[in-house]
Amino acid sequence: MKNLATSFIASLFLLGASNASAVVLTSTNTADFNLTFEDFPIAGSGVASMTSISGNLTIDSAIGVGNPAASTAFYNEFTATLSDNEYIIGGDENFDLTFSSQKNAFAMNYSDFSIASIFTLNFFDGATNVGSTSFTTTSFGTAEFIGFISTVAFDSVQIREDDGANNTNEAFQFYTAEAVPEPGALAIFGLGLIGLGYMRRRKAA
Repeated sequence: MKNLATSFIASLFLLGASNASAVVLTSTNTADFNLTFEDFPIAGSGVASMTSISGNLTIDSAIGVGNPAASTAFYNEFTATLSDNEYIIGGDENFDLTFSSQKNAFAMNYSDFSIASIFTLNFFDGATNVGSTSFTTTSFGTAEFIGFISTVAFDSVQIREDDGANNTNEAFQFYTAEAVPEPGALAIFGLGLIGLGYMRRRKAA
């Protein structure tokens, strides 16, 4: 059975033949990623922006955005559902993630307290929206994992709930990540990158 990274490689070939926007693949399997946990300094209620201790990731809370509007946000140990500290935001959980360098993957743990939420994620390279995806929370009071791989590099992700429903708080923990190809797919991955470079050179000529 193909893993997420193998599907990603196949998508690279398709992308090399066109000007298509990113294919964004999702996985709930941690084995599809090399994960680096991004911890943040403790921040009290009302924080608008915070940068991880490593400097690799910044969270900007979209306070006042949504219906109901995103309200207070903080970073602390809040729920036993997720071990260690969490980013908590109330109302519609609307926020932006900005990375210190271009990425093709990131991941997060999350816990929905009681009401299903639909999240839309828009991936940006600078001001250019390169792709999007969405996911729906279905379990409550449990720790969940989800990761994302994009065929086009990005440096920020806009995460929006904004669904006009009554919402409870949600807790998040974030990872910078790399996709893990299957061993047999590594050579194919290299060929895919070469193919992308060739297509770009042809277009530039």
